[in-house]
Amino acid sequence: MKITVGLIISVVLLSACGGGSSDSATPVAKEDPKLSGIYQSSDAVMLVDTSLNNGVIAADSSGNVFTFDAVTQNNNELNLKGVHLWSPAVDFYDSSLGLEISFTGNVANAMATIDNKSFVHTFKKQADSLPLNKLVGTHTNEADGSTWTIDANGNLTINGMCTFTGKITAKDYYYKATADATGCSSSTYDGKYEGYALTINESDHMYFVGALYNDLNMVWAQLDCNYPSL
Repeated sequence: MKITVGLIISVVLLSACGGGSSDSATPVAKEDPKLSGIYQSSDAVMLVDTSLNNGVIAADSSGNVFTFDAVTQNNNELNLKGVHLWSPAVDFYDSSLGLEISFTGNVANAMATIDNKSFVHTFKKQADSLPLNKLVGTHTNEADGSTWTIDANGNLTINGMCTFTGKITAKDYYYKATADATGCSSSTYDGKYEGYALTINESDHMYFVGALYNDLNMVWAQLDCNYPSL
């Protein structure tokens, strides 16, 4: 089952609640980086980077994307606080809501309810993302026809309801992403974005997963990266 395929742009007024994207690159002291990595369950994918204050993002096969304001580590447990739920149908943010993810070896377990939606998963740690030279090319989003083009220097161009120009930069097992959106069908989507990119093995095929967001909007897509499973 594909985790999610499509372009999701949801308007969420996070700045009014004290949220936003400006803190996502802020390093904080953590106990142990071994929990960091790419995780998959039967119907979701999760990126964990314990070196960042809000270094957890997850998405499921129903098109729900979850981000969190703050992540703290207590031994083999992550405590997440301040939940953002982005989806085509729901815009939800609760700065006081928290949940826990427990880790045993390469398995992470989450059990919570977020805005009446179940967030119950058993994730297994996956291999690192493919190197940049395996991602070079143009990849088409089957859901909306948008194209994501990556060159050998990591420059990123997305053509769809907006034109995004930016860059992906390797960070250990995933990529950091930044982009500017212009010429959008609605000018409310114009502006600066940041986010993450990674690759996953889905049914013996490799997919490129990208997330870009700012205080108002989220763009999420899973695309065939035209490279077979290793």
